[in-house]
Amino acid sequence: MAKKTLIIVESPAKSHTISKYLGDGFVISSSMGHVRDLPAAVLGIDLKNNYKPFYEDLPGKALLIKDLRKQARSAEQVFLASDPDREGEAIAFHLQQILQADNRKIFRVLFNEITRPAILEAVQRPLAIDAHKVDSQQLRRLLDRLAGYKISPVLQRKIGGPLSAGRVQSIALKLIVEREKEIRAFVSEEFWTVAVELLGSHKPAFTAKLEKCDGKGIEIPNRERCETILADLKQNDYVLDRVQKKSKKRKAPPPLITSTLQQEAFRRFKFPVKKTMQLAQQLYEGLTIRGGEATGLITYMRTDSFRVSDQARDQARAHITATLGKEYCPAVPNVFKRKSKIQDAHECIRPTVPFHAPDEIKADLNPGQFRVYQLIWDRFFASQMADAAIEETQFNVGNGRYLFVSKGEIVKFQGFLAVLKGDSEQTVLAPLQEKEILQALRVDDKQNFTKPPARYSEATLVKVLEEKGIGRPSTYAKIIETLNKREYVYSEEKKFVPTDLGIRVVDYLEENFRDIMNYNFTAELEKELDLVAEGQLDWLVGIDRFYKKLAVDLEKVKDGKKVEMLTGGKCPECGGDLIKKYSLRTRGWFVGCCNYPRCKYTERVTLNNEKINKDEIMEKACPECGKPLVKRYSPRTRQYFIGCSGYPACRHIENSAEDLGPCPQCGKPLAKKLSRKTRRYFTGCSGYPDCKYVQKG
Repeated sequence: MAKKTLIIVESPAKSHTISKYLGDGFVISSSMGHVRDLPAAVLGIDLKNNYKPFYEDLPGKALLIKDLRKQARSAEQVFLASDPDREGEAIAFHLQQILQADNRKIFRVLFNEITRPAILEAVQRPLAIDAHKVDSQQLRRLLDRLAGYKISPVLQRKIGGPLSAGRVQSIALKLIVEREKEIRAFVSEEFWTVAVELLGSHKPAFTAKLEKCDGKGIEIPNRERCETILADLKQNDYVLDRVQKKSKKRKAPPPLITSTLQQEAFRRFKFPVKKTMQLAQQLYEGLTIRGGEATGLITYMRTDSFRVSDQARDQARAHITATLGKEYCPAVPNVFKRKSKIQDAHECIRPTVPFHAPDEIKADLNPGQFRVYQLIWDRFFASQMADAAIEETQFNVGNGRYLFVSKGEIVKFQGFLAVLKGDSEQTVLAPLQEKEILQALRVDDKQNFTKPPARYSEATLVKVLEEKGIGRPSTYAKIIETLNKREYVYSEEKKFVPTDLGIRVVDYLEENFRDIMNYNFTAELEKELDLVAEGQLDWLVGIDRFYKKLAVDLEKVKDGKKVEMLTGGKCPECGGDLIKKYSLRTRGWFVGCCNYPRCKYTERVTLNNEKINKDEIMEKACPECGKPLVKRYSPRTRQYFIGCSGYPACRHIENSAEDLGPCPQCGKPLAKKLSRKTRRYFTGCSGYPDCKYVQKG
């Protein structure tokens, strides 16, 4: 019997899709991600021997590795088809190390998209493993290990609790904390605006805003100044001094890459970064369309590149011409370039060829998959279309010393806006002539106050990290997850708010590990990762530079004092300072007196140091066992609840007796409920699902 070719991919879902494309000469298996890593219990890096890493087979992978070795022994050759990025290259390298004793004919194949043509072409062109990419991934892994395993224990000793630090994680937290400090230090200032609704010789009326006085920009600091201006305006007519018309082009946007996909999915659908990447992974690995064979619907979703293959570009242009017309295709195809070097020479995120229109396959996708696919589809085709032609009109309206301005915009030719319809807005100004005297229909004066900068959302945090060149978009979801897990941040209206603990951690790291917390230093490390991947830098140079700075900082903090997390409160029993501490017994934070053990006063607190009341015995008896009910605080849900005092023998729980009033729609009592999706409480009708009222705000 002829031997077969063994292909090893990362995930079973991809394995299932690929097996449909290849004949009997291939066997498809999955590594289920990484098979080797640094040991979990120790550093795993020989700091005295050129930072030699010690890799070991991952726990739980013994049977899988044994099976892969058995398959490799009976195979003609082995194709390693892990994902086409640095992480995938490292997986392929470790598989090669494991399997080379069983089969010497081991090759690398790259699947940028999971479609029949792409798979068949890739297996015809096997490659060697890219040692430079492997070195780059190893450098990143060792940098992260050094930062995590060397700094995290310092935080645990000096502050307490299961704290962690990370090369990118701590920088992300620093951004959130710095923004919060800006917000707290912000002093709001009053200012006023004036606008007037005007009507000329033709409808419609339009609104113009006051912008200048005596030819200079105007600021209105208070009501008195505003009233003076309003009085002046009554003395003169509103005259259309000037009509300016200008034609301009609005350029087509680039196709999506990992970071912009994450940002757009959050902006449009409020999808967390983790959810977006999960949905994109499903679209990449393959779905069954219209009862046919499974196929990947998008190209690989971890990419920094705007590049588009010639085949995809040509077919996109043909599709645009056929559906919209030749004028919607630019004479010369659009080419987009990044300002900085990109990680890999992959394509952008685009639909696979042949294209599947979103509406045609909507029935085969779940709602989340469809939204992400539609986003990728629209953005890709928009990127290949002609620029939009815009005519801008500006009215300059004079009134004595004052100048009002109104701007309008008409889309003369939609171009790419024919696809990105939500991005096109038209404000049409009437066809008026210069020197017309206009009728004032209404004058609006409004008091305003300057606002502090907005807290970061997942999308804006991803954007600023990418702008600063810190981390990779493919890792941002894990970083955000860790910040929440460590209780460094929490979410409020989908914005990150740092906890007191998160602020203390950043302050400590800023004081003692300035290089690690420096934006430029961290960004330079990312550039070094790129240079290693390109073969222009030895990975040992990068790790040596990093560790020498880290070692100096570690030596300085060795004998440093422990950080006392003062809450600002006083002990009600002895008057001592209250300090936030971590309990190994309860695995939670609490507040205790600084005079312990002489004074043993303690109180439980929330993430924001709000006191948690002690268990309160209720007058009502448990309906199941008759024991008294008790009101207590749940650390898991961070809310009060009423349960049986006989727990754990009796597990009866009921809603809090807090009176939230009647539902305005059906009259039933309102109740606090925990959202499984957001893990936050909201107020809704107790009559759900018959009544779906949810209280806003």
